[in-house]
Amino acid sequence: MIRFFSILVIGFKLAGAQSASTPAVSPDVLLESAGKRVEEFWEKFSAVACTETITQAKLGNGDKVLAQRTSNFDYLVILQLAGDELTVDESRLLQGQPTKKASDRAMLNTDGFSTLVLIFHPLFQNSFQYTLGGTQELRGRNVQEIRFEHIPGHRSPSALQLKGRDYPIEWQGSAWIDLQTGNIDRIAAGLKTSLEDVGLKKLSSEVQYAPIAFQAEKEIAWLPQVAVIEANTEHQHWRNTHMFSKYRKFSVTTDTKVDNPTE
Repeated sequence: MIRFFSILVIGFKLAGAQSASTPAVSPDVLLESAGKRVEEFWEKFSAVACTETITQAKLGNGDKVLAQRTSNFDYLVILQLAGDELTVDESRLLQGQPTKKASDRAMLNTDGFSTLVLIFHPLFQNSFQYTLGGTQELRGRNVQEIRFEHIPGHRSPSALQLKGRDYPIEWQGSAWIDLQTGNIDRIAAGLKTSLEDVGLKKLSSEVQYAPIAFQAEKEIAWLPQVAVIEANTEHQHWRNTHMFSKYRKFSVTTDTKVDNPTE
């Protein structure tokens, strides 16, 4: 079974090259703003639960669906920082029974991609190189593209877990940051270095974030909405889609009962 997960440790380094279409925006200021928003994400995402709908698809020629399974889960994530290592633990409780199509086929399990935005956390800014792209309007907001590329020899934010071993993944890709708020609207990443030696030819991920409002609160949280992951081996192609909805505050309550001791 192949299982993917991210995030373990994250970090980046900024490069100063810019495209001709890039406006007069300071890369350092933009990354600082994004880092603050990610710190808020760190706090808020650990304090909520939601419904996660996962559709696992095995594809054939022309992206024809050969097998598919859709499952709904009660989902929450626990983010922990120990020293300079960032870990993500996900909890999923199955709701009902999954819908299946040709369920005898092996499916791909993908974990942790909802937190891909943590690659912009200010505590880890030494493993990637950054360059600014252009700007565009995205859902009514002006966003700035920032391209990132893993620096060889530095720690990777993600790993492929296969047969009890972890294989570091070198990501490269782009993130689109709201110029007004610093929120990361979307992030897309793919393999910089092939992992064909362990059977993985292609791996790509794209995560979309959106503002979420909670009842009785005026504050808006910027949380994952959808994550799409695709993986290819020599003879197989998978696409997993994670949808996040019905966000709610997560809390733990306990009841204590004290009995008188008996002789």
